[in-house]
Amino acid sequence: MKRQRPTRPEPLTEDEAFRLPKYTIGVVSKLVGLPPQMLRRYEESGLLEPSRQDGKNRLYSDQDVAALEEIASLTDEGVNAAGIRHILQMRRQIRLLQEEIKVAREKEAKANAEQTSQEGPGERQSDNSEQGTR
Repeated sequence: MKRQRPTRPEPLTEDEAFRLPKYTIGVVSKLVGLPPQMLRRYEESGLLEPSRQDGKNRLYSDQDVAALEEIASLTDEGVNAAGIRHILQMRRQIRLLQEEIKVAREKEAKANAEQTSQEGPGERQSDNSEQGTR
């Protein structure tokens, strides 16, 4: 019986790599310049939810690190935990809406391009000449 070769996993997309938990609390503490206890407090107050390794050790992704930098910046500006939570929620909604707008604009551009390609070159010229005579 012939052994099958294990298939190689697909490489991670940029977004998947950004969300992949990979840093321990000590590493993240050094990256963002905050003591580990502060990171734990942010988690306790619901501002961040790192992944857990075997239910014990916290693992942070690049996305978590970016959120922590944002949280630390807002804290430095004097915003409390409740305010930070609302600000982060609004920023998430804004990013989602911006993505929806981008997708809608791409669809519109594609539809316009298809419509233009379906029209013959003579039709477009006649449309322009009719507009000039009105």
